[in-house]
Amino acid sequence: MAHKVVILGYSYSRHTSRWARAIRDEGYDVTVISCSGQPIDGVETIIYGKGPGSAGDYFRYLQRVQIRLRQLKPDLIHAFQATGYGHWGAIRGLCPKLLTALGSDIMITARKSLWHRWYVGSIVKKYDRFTSPSIFLRNTMEAIYPAVRGRIEVVTFGVEVPDRYKEHHAVTPVRLVYMKLLRSIYGPDVLLHALVQLKADRVPVRLDMYGYGRETAGLKKLTKKLGLESVVTFQGWIDQEQVMARYLDCDIMVMPSRSESFGVAAAEASAAGLPVVATAVGGVPEVVLDGETGLLVPPEDPHRLADAIRRLAEDVDMRRKFGEAGREYVSEHLQWDKSVKQMMNLYRELLDGGEKG
Repeated sequence: MAHKVVILGYSYSRHTSRWARAIRDEGYDVTVISCSGQPIDGVETIIYGKGPGSAGDYFRYLQRVQIRLRQLKPDLIHAFQATGYGHWGAIRGLCPKLLTALGSDIMITARKSLWHRWYVGSIVKKYDRFTSPSIFLRNTMEAIYPAVRGRIEVVTFGVEVPDRYKEHHAVTPVRLVYMKLLRSIYGPDVLLHALVQLKADRVPVRLDMYGYGRETAGLKKLTKKLGLESVVTFQGWIDQEQVMARYLDCDIMVMPSRSESFGVAAAEASAAGLPVVATAVGGVPEVVLDGETGLLVPPEDPHRLADAIRRLAEDVDMRRKFGEAGREYVSEHLQWDKSVKQMMNLYRELLDGGEKG
């Protein structure tokens, strides 16, 4: 009989849905419990609340979720987030529990105040093992919560390397791509200001901005204010199945984030053979190798960002070299199937002898 695994995570998140389907495909009986979101194809999905949800919803539905968990009698609970979803699964004695830190739950929430730090710490104490998508986030979590040392493992959000990849040629204009949520933390406004400099210097580039977010309207207004309407196209949200094809239509991926725990978008772009220009924050240097697979610049610096884009836009051989090296690096170190295998080994350890938290 298959082991019962309950995943606590946002069902609309690509990370949650990918992991849920992968764990199901490994032979586990999987149920996802989500705060708002949408059903995951082929996976039992229980959703509490509607709309975008809020921090208060995790407290509002806490008792109902924990009653449902006891009814489901899982063999393993896997929470994707140290705060809200981690709170839902923090039940002593039910079964072994695994917590995957995502980034903001540790890098931002736990550092807001002493109360927030205590809150996250009280949740962490209820879990047996932990995973982090990057060495950076693992080290950050260990520094804030020393109790996790020796119990946390780096399991990257790996990517699938497609058969097709970008073949670089001299083109005009050079097409840039931004593939993140349209939120300040990911620096889309910094990128727009960098484009002002490139336009003034008559560097022929065009930018496709993919994604959505509450700051979309403001970014469109900024684009108009900066006179970039002929340079920038807002492409909206696309399904994950379309991402690689869009990368193949572009020449350079730009990720100007102010904060990143890992940088899976950069890994996907490298897998498609694109060179990456990104900020040297968080776990990004573990994904983008400066001077080898892309160029790293400081955050909040549109001038340095523009200079890096210019270097690649004007040098097709560099684009080709970095694209090939990035694809090779991802194939060797960041393959999705390797991440799944690593996670399944951790599952087996917990199911075979994990202590109950």
